Amino acid sequence: MPELTDVAVVGTGVVGLAVAVELLHRGVHVTLVGPRTGAHRGQGTRAAGAMLSTFSELEPHHDAARAGIEKAERLAAHDAYPAWLERIGAMGGQKVEAPAGTWVLAPAGRRFSLEPIAEAARAAGHQVEEHEASSIPGLRAPASSAGALWLPTEARVDSAALMEDLSRAVEQHPRATWISQPAAAVGAGTVSCTGGETVRARDVVLAAGCGIPALLPDRGHPVGVPPILAGRGVSARLNAPAMELEHVVRTPNAAFACGTHLVPRTDGTLYLGGTNRLTLDADPDQPPGLDEVAVLATDSAALMDPRLAAATLQDARTGLRPYTLDHLPLVGRTGEPSILLATATYRCGVLLAPRLAELVADEITTPGSLDTHPYRALRPMPAPGIDDVLAQGAARGLLEHLLQTGGHLSLSQQAEFAAFTSLALRALLGEDSKAGAAMRRLWDRAPVIEAVPSLFALARRLEALR
Repeated sequence: MPELTDVAVVGTGVVGLAVAVELLHRGVHVTLVGPRTGAHRGQGTRAAGAMLSTFSELEPHHDAARAGIEKAERLAAHDAYPAWLERIGAMGGQKVEAPAGTWVLAPAGRRFSLEPIAEAARAAGHQVEEHEASSIPGLRAPASSAGALWLPTEARVDSAALMEDLSRAVEQHPRATWISQPAAAVGAGTVSCTGGETVRARDVVLAAGCGIPALLPDRGHPVGVPPILAGRGVSARLNAPAMELEHVVRTPNAAFACGTHLVPRTDGTLYLGGTNRLTLDADPDQPPGLDEVAVLATDSAALMDPRLAAATLQDARTGLRPYTLDHLPLVGRTGEPSILLATATYRCGVLLAPRLAELVADEITTPGSLDTHPYRALRPMPAPGIDDVLAQGAARGLLEHLLQTGGHLSLSQQAEFAAFTSLALRALLGEDSKAGAAMRRLWDRAPVIEAVPSLFALARRLEALR
């Protein structure tokens, strides 16, 4: 029988490694399960721009309760980050830098998207400056741009360097064991690996993102794991010698997706990201699609700098971002007390990693610590109805999604489109027909605002089959 370890951590993305490092720091014996080397296909961390978006992920339509939780937790992560990087460097022998400064560029007609970002930064005592888009150093923003914010305290890290530093910190620690095989199944206090090895542990922390449901019996329903959805993002590394950016430049979050963003890398390349697509059957081995790369190319040149059209593509990869129906992370014990979650960070995994690690380590060392925390895994999470999602601006978001790269409708036409879309979605989801049944199946699996573009596309495919 395998020897009993204190905690088994399943998953070698940024959250899993951060949890392992935090537990080791607290004197706990840890067995980490997951690949150390290889392509890490589909892993959100290694496809991420690694922006530490304390404020710039906030959106005008976020409800006050959710926005309040997100601001508080992101600020806690922001405040912990410098000491966290110092600790990782001391454990692994090298410190990762976090260059500060982010520009948020508002495309034409979207100056309103800057307001919640600026308001949150000022309320937290952080500096924020309003500028014309032409003030962004190194960027030739379109003349139609609506304005820009300078956030001097919002930083970035190099995700590859951070992952290597975290990995070394775990590998070199005397209380750590690393089984470099994927997990195949998880039970109460046990982890079965694909190579046949079994790990026994007092507690098991699942930090494997979108892969978690497949590791549990009946996709986690018996132990109360809520649905974990996947947002598929594609990123690219560019060679753009005509452009010299010192800081992150991004647009505010677009409809159903993160904003288009450029992140300068230490090797002289530019990281480009900005896509997000709901995927119901997350396949980590699926490579970037041509249309996804085309969206990046078109949006970046149209919304940020036309010179990007002449950039050359060095490589592209996909990342699967885990998220929940209420869009908040999952941390802590499930209905099986020996199984804990640390996941569902959506687009803020690199920023929130030290915060989730602290929370889950608190729960392991002091059971019950997360009983009232808004991230607790067993919190009530009713599925939103279509009216709830429409109230979040889904219909107008769909219009924004369709017109993002330069289309235009008058204000009255926009209002008419939004009203028609709302009525059509309600009618189709209630229709007693094959089309209505297909729409409901999709909606039942993912009743979230990100499903609206998929519903829109499904209607066209259904019509083509008639």
